[in-house]
Amino acid sequence: MATLYIYPKQGDSYSVVLKDAPIGLGRASDNEIPIPDPFCSSHHAQIVPSDGGFVVKDNGSKNGTFVNGKKILSPATLKIGDEILVGSVRILFDRPLRTNVELTDGPAPPTNLNTIIPMREILAKPTSRATATASAPLTDADQMRIENRMFSVLSEVSQALVLHKPIAELLEHVMDVISAHLSMDRGVLMLKEGNPVQLIPKVVRVNAKPLRNQKIQVSRSIVAMAFDQQLSVLTSDAAVDPRFKARESIIDSGIHSVMCVPLWNNKEIIGVIYADRISFLQAFTEEDLRLLTLLSNLAAVKIENSRLIEQSIEMEKMERELELAARIQKDFLPKSDPAFARFGVSGKNVPCLQVGGDYYDYIPIDGGRIGLAVADVSGKGVSASLLMASLRAALQSEVRPHYELPAMAAKLNEFVHRSSAINSFITFFFAELNTATGELAYVNAGHNAPLILGCDGGVRTLPSTGLCLGMLPEMTFEEGRETLAPGEIMILYTDGLSESRNAANEEYGADRLAEVCRKNPETSAREMMDAIFRDLEAFTNRAPAADDRTLVIVRRTS
Repeated sequence: MATLYIYPKQGDSYSVVLKDAPIGLGRASDNEIPIPDPFCSSHHAQIVPSDGGFVVKDNGSKNGTFVNGKKILSPATLKIGDEILVGSVRILFDRPLRTNVELTDGPAPPTNLNTIIPMREILAKPTSRATATASAPLTDADQMRIENRMFSVLSEVSQALVLHKPIAELLEHVMDVISAHLSMDRGVLMLKEGNPVQLIPKVVRVNAKPLRNQKIQVSRSIVAMAFDQQLSVLTSDAAVDPRFKARESIIDSGIHSVMCVPLWNNKEIIGVIYADRISFLQAFTEEDLRLLTLLSNLAAVKIENSRLIEQSIEMEKMERELELAARIQKDFLPKSDPAFARFGVSGKNVPCLQVGGDYYDYIPIDGGRIGLAVADVSGKGVSASLLMASLRAALQSEVRPHYELPAMAAKLNEFVHRSSAINSFITFFFAELNTATGELAYVNAGHNAPLILGCDGGVRTLPSTGLCLGMLPEMTFEEGRETLAPGEIMILYTDGLSESRNAANEEYGADRLAEVCRKNPETSAREMMDAIFRDLEAFTNRAPAADDRTLVIVRRTS
């Protein structure tokens, strides 16, 4: 079975073997894995068996759950080596850390024992000698040697990092090229992740074999100087530095020299690189510090570019998936207008995004009756479109020759309430039209009241007969009755159309909708619908829609 390896911010690590049952993670004691972390919610997340593997699900936690540095918005399938961040606790899936890194507290360092240089100063003047400590002037030969070395190394590293690699592979590569040009016993690359933001060790290099099983204890104060103050820090002899005297384990490990520099991508600090020497008798030099700072800047820019490329790839993939979803959703809507004597019917849906939550349909009931549906799911985008598709399937299964309108609406209400989030609901109108007599039987679940435009120019409405679907359980609905007389027009619409606004912030409104129909009394239902959309575009000056727009025109011939 798979194993979780858990690394708290403070204290010892431990492991938990996963079984064929959900595992809860959170601050509450009833979780299978209690996590006493102030940034962790009571029931923060779950790890659940799925298709022979496991997925991690966030339970709506306050600070979110992160997998490999990305906040998950839906269940994420876990792969070996994946890193889960819950609060400030790191959890590795089925692969332990080779070397654990721990940030340790200690007193702030006195500057007279260290070389401390503002990062921007190094990047602006790579070989200058403006430091926090006094130093001897450089000779011209020394200056030339340093400049040649800097130029040679930076050129080589730039070429080594030119090809795109996935982030995880790139981070390993960055530490490889840095280790190749700076002799170190140990190195750690940390990136900021999570909520709250924290520095997470992403790559650890231990070049000295005797040190490979030791925990790496990194001074929090040195890291803070690099990350928060944007300073490049060099401690020439850490064993005598007061910041470490409270940590006997660090002194016992014999740290001889430490460097810590920011990872700056020319916009923000995204992490730090830490390096130390234990077995080397020679300490790091200021030249090493400057070189590591320059290499870190190159690496940070490359990391940012790689992230942008991966985001672009993800966006393209999402765009293709949305295009596919839009085609599928379009197939859910009527492909043509129904044709029968004495009536003209035409409908149109225009989503404001690629997919939307508006829905209309024509459902044959028997030879003399047809069902006309219009609905509007709360919200927009993918989630609304999925709920709309579910409603369509449920409606299609309920409408048949001997159904009852109020009972059908009550079943749909229970389905939506059971199947959607607590803040989701659907406004819904369904009318059964007798194509011989023009009689209408309908339910209106909180939808915009359809308009019936009489031959005398007056307007009647079909008001609500119950609350929106999914708002409350066990709702009842009344059945309304009306008749569409010869020459009359029924207009079904969603609020995305009637609430469209112009530059003066005026709503299009139901009155203007009726007026356009009055101006086109002898046109077909299709022509009347096209005239309304043309008028809407003129009214809004073709401004982007803020909501999905749906319109159905039902016209009984004279």
